[in-house]
Order: sequence, then C-alpha cells, then structure tokens
Amino acid sequence: MNKVTIDFFDQAHFLSNLKASPDGRRAAFLECQCRDEGYAKSLHLCDGDHTSRLTSEGVMDYVWENDQTILFSARRRPGQKDSSRYGEQTDLYRIDIRGGEARHLISLPLAIEQMEKLNDRELLVTAEVRKDCPDFALLTEKERQDVIDRRKAEEDYQVVTESPFVLDGSGFIEGTRSRLFCVDLDNGKIEALSEPLESVSQFTVADGRVLMSVKKFEVVRGEQDGLVCLDLVTNQRRWLIEQGRMRIRQIGWRRGQAVFFASENKTFGTTENPKLYQLDVETGEIRCLLDTENHIGSSAVMTDVIYGSGQQVLFSDEAVLAVHTDRYADEILRIDEHGSAAVLSWPGAIQAIETVNGQLWLIGLQDQKLQELYSWDPETKTTRQLTHFHDELLAETEIAKPEHFMVSRGGYELDGWILKPADFDEKRTYPAILDIHGGPKTAYGEVFFHEMQFWAAQGYIVFFCNPTGSDGRGDQFADLRGHYGQIDYEDLMVFTDAVLDRVPQIDVQRLGVTGGSYGGYMTNWIIGHTDRFRAAASQRSIANWVSMIGTDDCGFTFDTDQMDADPWNGMLKIWDQSPLQFADKVKTPTVFIHSFEDYSCPIQEGMQMYNAIVHHGVEARMCLFKGESHGLSRIGKRHHRVRRLREMTDWFDHYLKENAHE
Repeated sequence: MNKVTIDFFDQAHFLSNLKASPDGRRAAFLECQCRDEGYAKSLHLCDGDHTSRLTSEGVMDYVWENDQTILFSARRRPGQKDSSRYGEQTDLYRIDIRGGEARHLISLPLAIEQMEKLNDRELLVTAEVRKDCPDFALLTEKERQDVIDRRKAEEDYQVVTESPFVLDGSGFIEGTRSRLFCVDLDNGKIEALSEPLESVSQFTVADGRVLMSVKKFEVVRGEQDGLVCLDLVTNQRRWLIEQGRMRIRQIGWRRGQAVFFASENKTFGTTENPKLYQLDVETGEIRCLLDTENHIGSSAVMTDVIYGSGQQVLFSDEAVLAVHTDRYADEILRIDEHGSAAVLSWPGAIQAIETVNGQLWLIGLQDQKLQELYSWDPETKTTRQLTHFHDELLAETEIAKPEHFMVSRGGYELDGWILKPADFDEKRTYPAILDIHGGPKTAYGEVFFHEMQFWAAQGYIVFFCNPTGSDGRGDQFADLRGHYGQIDYEDLMVFTDAVLDRVPQIDVQRLGVTGGSYGGYMTNWIIGHTDRFRAAASQRSIANWVSMIGTDDCGFTFDTDQMDADPWNGMLKIWDQSPLQFADKVKTPTVFIHSFEDYSCPIQEGMQMYNAIVHHGVEARMCLFKGESHGLSRIGKRHHRVRRLREMTDWFDHYLKENAHE
C-alpha cells in the first residue's frame, strides 16, 4: 500500500458547478486538476450511468443552452489573459453533448462572472467593470482601445478612493463593480441592466423578471445588500428591500414570489446565521419561512481538497432544498410553509446539489474519500456513487481513519478527533500535532484532509476539534465577540488534556501545534500562554488586531464586530485579544507561513509576531510566498503548496523527532 504523499493533491479531481439539463435527464459539472501553471477546468457530462468529458481544459463557467447544447466561457486564445489586464474580454463557445468539438460562438468585451439563460438567443451575465469606464462593453472598438491605452499609461500607479480597496484572491478592487448585462448571441448587442455604481453579487430570472442582490456605494462598500426586482418587459425596477437592512445570501423564485436567505446581524453580529424569507413582489409583504439560529444554505465543514463549489440551495414551487451543517456533518433540508425536515443526512461535506430524474444529486466527500458525484433516490432512500475518479487511487493508498470522541466542558460537549497513523502500534510512542481550524466559524468533520493525512503517514498522531466559536451548533455557540483567546483557548487545552489521557502512546514532550487564519491566531495565542508545545507552525495568522482593523479586507466590519470594540472606543480591549501582547512570554520554536498577497490576514501580521519572538530570543523561521493569497493551502500554486507543507513538516520533524528531548 502507498502512503499519502506531500503532493497527493496532484492526483485529486476537484468537482464543482453541478447543473441539470433543462429536461432534467442529465447533469454537467466542472472537473479541475492542479497543474504546475495553475488549476485547469474541463466540462463533464453524467447521465447517471456514464460520465464523459466534453471539453479540454480552460473552461471558466457554463450554462445549458438547451437539452443538447452547452455554452461555456473561456480564455483560450494566445495573449488573451495578458490583454484582459487592461480591457474586459471573454469568449463564449458552444458544444453539442452528442459529439463534436466545441465551436467558438462570440467574443465579448466583458469579464464575465455569472451566466444565466434568458431565452433562445439572449443571456444574462454579470461582469466585472471598472468605475473609470463602467460602459466599456458599450463603446466602439476605437473607444475601447483609447480606454486600454489610458489604463496602460496608469499601470504604475494605484489610486485609492474607496474602502475596502483590496479583496483576498482578487487584489486591488478599487473602483470595480459587478454589473448586470443582457447579451444577444445573434448580433453581439450588449445592454446594461444595472447602474454603474451598483455591484450585483447574484441574480436569478423567471418569467421575465430579474431578482438581484445589490450594493450601491461611492466610497464605503458595506456588508449589507439590497434586493431589487427588474421587469424586463416593462423595464420597471423596484427595490424590494432597501440596502442596509439585511445581509442577503442565496436568492430565488418560488410561485412568483422572491425567496432568499438573509440575516440582520442584530443579535450575533456579522457571523449571524441567515433565516429564510419569502417576499411578495407585488405587495411587498415579507414573512419568515424558517427562523433558525443554525447554519443553513452552505457547508461549514472544512477540507483542503476542493476547488470551487456550486449551488447549495435549490428553489422550486414545491419547496426549498438547502445544505445544512449539523455539528460536524452536512444534511439537506426540505423547507416549505409547514416547516423543515432533513431529507438526507450526509456523513461528510456537500459542495453542490441538483435534482436530476427525480433524484437528488450531490458533489461531496464522505468516508475519507475524495470528491465524487452521488445520487440519492428519495423512494428507496439509497445512495449511489456516479463517478469514480479516485477509486483506484484510494484502493492503493493507506488512509488513516479519524476517531471521534466528545469532551465535556461544563454545560456543553466538544466534538473532537484523533487521527493515528494507519500502521499505529500500541507499543510505540508518537509525536503529535494539534491542528486548529480557521474561521473561527467553520467546523472540522470526518472528511479527507490532506495536510493531516500526510502527517499521519509521516508517523504523527494528529488531533483536532471544534471549540467554542465553531459552526454547526447555532449562533450562541459560535459567538466569540469580545472574548477571543478566552473560552476557545480553554477548550483547546482541555481537549489536548483529554487526548493525552485517551492515547498514552503520545509523548507529551513531543507535541506540536498549528493552524491557519483563526487557527494561526490561536497558534500565536497558545505559544504566548503555555510552553507545553515543543514546536509550532503559525499560518496566515493574526498577531495584532489593532493593525488588522486598518489593513485587511474586512477590518471595519468583521474585525471590529468580533473584537466588540473599535480603536477609538476600545483600544485596550482589542489589544487584550491580540497575541502580540504576550510575545515576550513565548518559548516555543515557531515557523511562520504567510503570503505576500494575503489581504484577509495581511503579511505584516506574521511579520510582527516573528520579529517579536525573535527579539525575545526564541528560535523562529518565516517562509513568505510571492503571488499567493490567503488560500495558499487550498488553491495555491502546486509547488507553493508542496513547499508550504514541507516547511512545516521539516520544522516539526526537527523539534519533535530529531531533537525532541534536547
């Protein structure tokens, strides 16, 4: 049997964007693999019995044109990626699912993001535009070239007039909006449907009416959206929900009425879970279909072997189907006027759902497998695996199985796991690593996690849990506002004690700790409050909330909300929750992993903590990655992902294996 290797993700197929054909008889999806130069997506088709590949790599998004043809967007022509730096451009292709090569259909002066079919000849699309020329797609070719020349002349400068002006994974977003357009595929005519200063985050169309969630701003891009209905026949446009009232998530149509998930953020702040609402477009009457404090509408279960996702809510006249995380596993809820009920419990994580041939299809992970496409029959209550991308790979590889147990903490219990090497020997002793998830409002579960599986294959016991602040257990459990580093730290230490009691084979002198984002914050916090860990790896971390608030991509919303203070009215409270304050207490050798283009936890956070502990005589190392964002461990370049994991593993090997008792 083979062991999980450091580059095991190379062999993974990442599935996403599951969409049924108009007749509901089959579905398409995107399959992606990691390449040296990036991530390459291709379009696949499944009818329930057979899966086939439709295109070569390079697909961006797609939409069913009819039962036999699919339109997809791509940038395939030489030099096209470079030209898009200055001007918006996307090519559309048409492919017949019955056979034949994809044919180029039209080139559009739009940076297309989302597509939806309007009728037999028109598409609705959202596309990124820039405030310096929001009508770029509507100009003549000569006028567009003048804009491109002007942008080239200004490329050495970045002028900022908005906030936030950066977004992780996108870089500088100053002056950008997502605008809604109608595209005529026959003649290439483009019509703008939203205003220049509006940013449309999502839209859906039914019976000639477009429902869209919108932010309109000139300087400050707020957290909360508005909901707009546009009648394409009369061109009448109405705000159904004024901007600033709610943070709107998924939207859809049901029996001619608008339905949407949204939170007002009044009780539990910016991380408050959404409720499901239904709004009568004619009368404006709004009512709540599902009032819950539980996570609903997407999966909260973490993994590092996915790339992209898909629709996790399905709207229909009969009911709404939505992915829901219950503690550490997902389920699919059916919601209607009579309430909600779980129709499918899934022992893992779900990334996309769709209805095909009267069945529920999903892309997900379970039982320590990598992603596959599955169907669930509501009559027989049986699940069938439809794709088999990884059967042979997993059959030849030793995969460790996590052992779930619970730890009592006063009035609640923590879910935790221990991942032992597949060849675990009770007569041996082992080094161990505490792995802390990000968020903090996410959750670990019983799904394949490459980082942990690799360390188990290297002879480590890995243990992990969902402390207070995690998702899947309601708003109250997830609420850490103003108390970072307090009860969550205590939870992690009590959990560590329980693991050591449960597994006497762990050498208490050879403990490591790591985590990314919030997990990096907690790693920094832990090494400033205890020296029980022999080595640490702090990834994309937070050291100083005061500096975070002024530099990251959500500081004046998320950060001030989570600190329950701002620098003008609660500086000491913010500083008290900052690991940097306790850097002079650190004794644990620590490696810091950070990315230059991380705008969620900016690079100076890792730098501050590194410099602080080095100046206090602690052994440390910092590895900074050029051209990477906050998502390095999941969507980073292939060789960067390998180097990241090698840096941490070498560090742990040195302190937990080679020199453990020095």
